[in-house]
Amino acid sequence: GKGTRETTEILCGILGESTCVGAIGPAGENLLPLSGMINSRNHSGGGGLGAVLGAKKLKAIAVQGNYSVPVADAAEVMRLNKYVLEDLIGANNNHVVPSTPQSWAEYSSPGSRWNARAGLYWEAAEGGPIETGEIPPGNINTIGYRTFKSIYDLGAAAGKYTVKMGGCQSCPIRCQAQMDIPKIRDFGAKYTTGGNTCVAQFSHAYFFSSAGGLDPETSVMANLLGLNAFDDLGLWENYGQLWRDFNWCLTHNVFQRVLPRAEYDSIPWQKIQNKDISFIQDVYEKLAKNDSEFAYLSHGSYILAQRWNLGQEYWDAQANNLWNTIGSALHHSSENAAQVGALINCFWNRDPMNHSVVNLTGSGLPYEIQKAKADKLWGVGALDQPNNYTPINEGKVNMTKWAILSMIIHNSLTLCNWVWPMTVSPLKSRDYDGDLDVEAQYMQAVTGEPCTTESLYLDAERIFTLHRALSTLQYNSRNVRRDHDETWNAWIFNRDPDKRPFTPGTTKMDRADLQRALTMFYRVMGWDETTGIPTRATLNRLELGDMADRLAAAGLLPA
Repeated sequence: GKGTRETTEILCGILGESTCVGAIGPAGENLLPLSGMINSRNHSGGGGLGAVLGAKKLKAIAVQGNYSVPVADAAEVMRLNKYVLEDLIGANNNHVVPSTPQSWAEYSSPGSRWNARAGLYWEAAEGGPIETGEIPPGNINTIGYRTFKSIYDLGAAAGKYTVKMGGCQSCPIRCQAQMDIPKIRDFGAKYTTGGNTCVAQFSHAYFFSSAGGLDPETSVMANLLGLNAFDDLGLWENYGQLWRDFNWCLTHNVFQRVLPRAEYDSIPWQKIQNKDISFIQDVYEKLAKNDSEFAYLSHGSYILAQRWNLGQEYWDAQANNLWNTIGSALHHSSENAAQVGALINCFWNRDPMNHSVVNLTGSGLPYEIQKAKADKLWGVGALDQPNNYTPINEGKVNMTKWAILSMIIHNSLTLCNWVWPMTVSPLKSRDYDGDLDVEAQYMQAVTGEPCTTESLYLDAERIFTLHRALSTLQYNSRNVRRDHDETWNAWIFNRDPDKRPFTPGTTKMDRADLQRALTMFYRVMGWDETTGIPTRATLNRLELGDMADRLAAAGLLPA
């Protein structure tokens, strides 16, 4: 029944402050599907992990580390560290130019997460405000100032509440904003300090969208209040789908239709119009109990749509951001690198988070430079101009395969796909070239085993193909292409009705072109082009012959 923070504090009190604790909250204990695990107070692991631990009656895992990690070649690791930190690394999402014109930079881009600048402060820092300032590349001791994530996510009003940037162990980027807002106690907040990043940090104020939204100051308070309650209860938001589903049901009178009258009346709906941000905490506490009809809001979009009979309109609404009828929310899809982002969103069974492409397209460098890098790496035509897309080609398919496999490499090596791959660099002296061989060099230096970029990508191809084979078995489908990959929602092809695909100003996809893209991708992966299932030849090539036998025994292996 305890929250993740109190659980962490109790276990660290017993075992020592250096203990790292991963804990679930009431949501996981109550087997809520959209529940997560929180470690080190603010770091969240979603995807229903909380319910998995809850089903096992496992509240927390506490880990102590007392010794150094031995590496095979410490001198080489230190050399690589120096090289990466001085020559390659950017800000969050590897943005490599500043958001404002600065004396050291050839380029700037307003959307860059390298948003440190002169006159911009962590205003609530202990001991007094700290200026971020201009942070040219090369100085490894100031990298943590580059990404001022609270104002990037929440706007300028967040600056006066920002204590510092936090982050994952040993990462120099520091993309988690740590804030302190004492006033949120007035709205029932248990904690006034907290931090996270991206959707987990900036979406809690969406509950008030139907009332016209909140003013900037109240929005910052709402998001910290919501973040603290959310993480403490151990909830998960499915990449923002929780809030989109809430607003859809609210504005389409679904709650009035499906909730028992007494339950509907027990929810303080008037707080939305009154812009009383304590409503956020009311909602999260109700969801975490998982004992009401309302709690189905956190059972995932597929279950929600079935149980509440949301109809085709729900799936086809572009604002709901649902990529397919499986219930997956899009994540950097066709709006990012056209068919590359679209294909990436086709192959996963939940959040397809892949920042390998975004680390190039969001780098802040001019399109002409990005295009030249992409042409060299994956083939001519791999990267279109934003909102000016061309039909599928081999370069785009090669880029898609690289993006997926590089993300798998990072997951497997426990590298952050928000920082890696380092496709580009902040240094003009390098012609902004990154280095895609560094991961393999680290692997060899740490393990002492021979490792090349080619061998790493082969390992990733093996993992991805195994994932595909397991999905085929779990779906029990003889045609995963039809039953999984092509379950697109209509808005992908119907958006911008006054525009045609492949014309400037739209990210609308062409159905036949996207089907050709799938076929071409299956071909480069060695999967059957009709069914999207790995062939025996491919499984044998990747030393997965046992999986070929399992598929054959189930009658699912392509002929």
